[in-house]
Amino acid sequence: MLDYLITGATVFNGIDVEPQAVAVGVQGETIAYVGPAREAAARREIEASGLYLCPGFIDTHASTGLGYRFPNAGDNKLFQGITTEIIGNCGTSTGPVGERLVPTMERLAGQIGFTFDWRTLGEWINRVEGYGLPFNVGTFVGHSTLRGGVCADAQQVTRTEIDQMATLLDQAMRDGALGLSTGLVYAPGSFATTEEIIDLARVAARYGGIYVSHIRDERQDLEASIDEAIDIGRAAGLPVLVSHLKAAERPNWGKIPGVLERLEKARAGGVRVTIEVYPYTATSTKLRTFIPKATLSDGVAGMTEKLRTDAWRQQSVDWLRQRGTDFDAMVLITDSVPGAAGKSIRQVADEHAQDPAHMTVDLLLHDPDAWIIYHCIDEGDMDAAILWNDSIICSDSWSYPVNAPKQIGHPHPRTYGAFTRFLERYALDGGRLPFGHAVRKITSYPADWLNLPRRGRIAEGYFADLVALDPTRVREKATFTDPRQFSDGTAYVWVNGTLMLEDGQLAEAMPGRVVRF
Repeated sequence: MLDYLITGATVFNGIDVEPQAVAVGVQGETIAYVGPAREAAARREIEASGLYLCPGFIDTHASTGLGYRFPNAGDNKLFQGITTEIIGNCGTSTGPVGERLVPTMERLAGQIGFTFDWRTLGEWINRVEGYGLPFNVGTFVGHSTLRGGVCADAQQVTRTEIDQMATLLDQAMRDGALGLSTGLVYAPGSFATTEEIIDLARVAARYGGIYVSHIRDERQDLEASIDEAIDIGRAAGLPVLVSHLKAAERPNWGKIPGVLERLEKARAGGVRVTIEVYPYTATSTKLRTFIPKATLSDGVAGMTEKLRTDAWRQQSVDWLRQRGTDFDAMVLITDSVPGAAGKSIRQVADEHAQDPAHMTVDLLLHDPDAWIIYHCIDEGDMDAAILWNDSIICSDSWSYPVNAPKQIGHPHPRTYGAFTRFLERYALDGGRLPFGHAVRKITSYPADWLNLPRRGRIAEGYFADLVALDPTRVREKATFTDPRQFSDGTAYVWVNGTLMLEDGQLAEAMPGRVVRF
């Protein structure tokens, strides 16, 4: 007895570019039948003529996972057809939480509104599995999380501290982590040497893990930063996933084709490496990313103290000017000063009769956690990365849970629309990618890259993660000014055989699992 028999759909199985005219049967958590339409005993038959049936989408670059206990925490992803998301990116993960990091987690718990009651990654996994998940979740271990938990001095890490990080990472890999992530543009990860990262990456490699990196620089030093990621993968003996590839700011536009050639050369030399990319020409990050790294050597509190001095203020102002920061393109999404949200830094500076570089420092003194959207990516570069054969599409979701009791600013529209936008603009309306190839980029290819068993394909024996789309209605509705809008065109979504979305209505079920190798 099948639970569901889906007939009449145009089926893209995640592998083949061309679709198939087959029926798909779901029994329990798995796909039990793929073949010609036939008379079959099923509790429910869904006639899906006019719909595209695909494997559930996999978001390889999602948020920190601190909001899974909030009601409806997965709605924005399910409406895009996402059935698995991977967290712990950019060097930050939910665990393991070393003693030095406990005060930060307690502060975040009060700021966002979640319960902090774990230390190890395994304990966090037990918590979320006990509560339930709306979709599948996998996690990396964040390098900055490891550093923040054990290192007394971000700039002078000892051999003993590296060994302590390796021990924590080893336990987390045994708990079920997928690999090691770094955020080398963010403190404290930005202070790490390449050798330190190689030492830790070797721990992940012992368990078949991968190395995923927000590289050290996505601007002037993009090429050298790509080379560093490749070198780490080669030295540690593990695959490399470059996070959300971009060439930020106008002087660096046009670099992406050359970066892709670098990756091709590394692959020919035996390094398994690929990229993620999101389909937007604007980033979203913390404003403090744009001041000198040394300013953050003593943490966020230390940054504030430094910026109050004339010397550090001037150093930061000079840094912002020398790097050609485009203050018109930097839009604040938090009220760092009253009325600032939705305005560019230059607009705020003009309102305060202030130079924009000095205004940036003032904004950080008012709100060290200020977030911005930065319109700094060339569309041609973005297209080159997306259309590269082996790129993976991701959302790079907003770091704060969008369903948190306490909202902090406005999310980037990618949180609600990245996958819809990709399919709409590149496969359906634009026609630059065959739809089957577009589906591969968000299903089987990321599943294979992450070693996720029985995910990413429509095939018998695979988990029944499925999405049915109406190709005439697929549309991103989220905008930069009104980002909290669910995507259109997703007719049905199944997670592990449970029907989670039907005709715009979400089920109140928790069928998701924590995915491991």
